[in-house]
Amino acid sequence: MRERIYRLSFIAMNCLLLSHCTFGSVGDSNKDKLTILQNLIFFNNNQMVAVGTNLRGYDDQADDNLNQFSLTSNAVSYNITIQSSSYINWEMGTYRINPPSQTLGVSTSSSEKSSNATAKTHTPYTVPLDLPADDLYGKSYAFLSASTVTNITQYNSTMETGASFLYPNTRMSSMPLGVVAVANVSWEEIYIRMDVGGKDVTILLPQGNKSITPKCKIPIKLGRSGNIEILISLSSLFQDRTVSGSPLRFLQQLSLVAGPVVISKVSNVNLYNILLQNLQAEDIVFSFPGCFPGVER
Repeated sequence: MRERIYRLSFIAMNCLLLSHCTFGSVGDSNKDKLTILQNLIFFNNNQMVAVGTNLRGYDDQADDNLNQFSLTSNAVSYNITIQSSSYINWEMGTYRINPPSQTLGVSTSSSEKSSNATAKTHTPYTVPLDLPADDLYGKSYAFLSASTVTNITQYNSTMETGASFLYPNTRMSSMPLGVVAVANVSWEEIYIRMDVGGKDVTILLPQGNKSITPKCKIPIKLGRSGNIEILISLSSLFQDRTVSGSPLRFLQQLSLVAGPVVISKVSNVNLYNILLQNLQAEDIVFSFPGCFPGVER
């Protein structure tokens, strides 16, 4: 099947070449070459590939209990158990795709298929191109359906670090050839009920969103062998961090509050603000996997 696709691509490219060669004067040769190049770019940009996504919850404690983990805050250890009633009410998840090379960014809209179309450059995989919404590289491609997912720390899959939870509301995305520039996820609500050292804690995080940027090229190509992986580390939401030289210690601050504890935008706001900062921090809660030689991401 793959060889057939490549053969059809080769035939189509030759047809484009033959149909646009004028064999005119030398003075027209550069114009002819530009027209041929633009048609080849247009053909390349119109190839679509169906790719799946694994949205995966995990922890780094190498056991089968995703709902139980221990964290240290200011040299004190805390045992945490996430209750099965915890859930995330997802709104959507989308990708932006950049062309496979720095000069393949010609719009596919009908208004820009003429010889006046110009190539656009970009930073390879980190900055989405500023293109019209009808351009293949200006669109967003959905990979996550709106859904409330409960029991978000159940064990239903495995990964390099051990047990993991695959979110069930992902879907195949038909996307143009290129590389992933960014993934965007949004939610209506995140609800977490947990026990921290015997203290009952309820966390209510309202509507929000997060942009996730790759640290290496994630190719969208013919013959791609696996799904795109996006990781969610719920335990990292509660870990100590240092920001601009100042420590953020959620668990230590939580230990100073008598239980039961409700954390929301109107209750225990200092703890709520720490969680929001952790949630939005780069590669803390949401991330793409790291890069390893010979491993396709």
